[in-house]
Amino acid sequence: MKKIKENHPVFGLSVKFAEGVDYSDQEGSITQLWLETRNTSVPIIVTAAGSDAKKDGADAMFALCSEKCGKKMKETLNKERTTIKEFKDIYIG
Repeated sequence: MKKIKENHPVFGLSVKFAEGVDYSDQEGSITQLWLETRNTSVPIIVTAAGSDAKKDGADAMFALCSEKCGKKMKETLNKERTTIKEFKDIYIG
């Protein structure tokens, strides 16, 4: 939930939603994703239809400020199996 500073690297996780989870009405935008295990919502970028990310199988992406933040997010996502089917590391730049 930290703001990523300008000219700093951005790390991320791409995710595939679990069966039945539909964010198609949010394609190409940033929205909030509720995390049951943390009792809070976090911003997520929903991939647009036809985008390279969508073609690579990503339904959405989390932008992260550090590898440490990524590790914590992975731990959380491992518990969110009703929402997230799978995830993988990405480096945005």
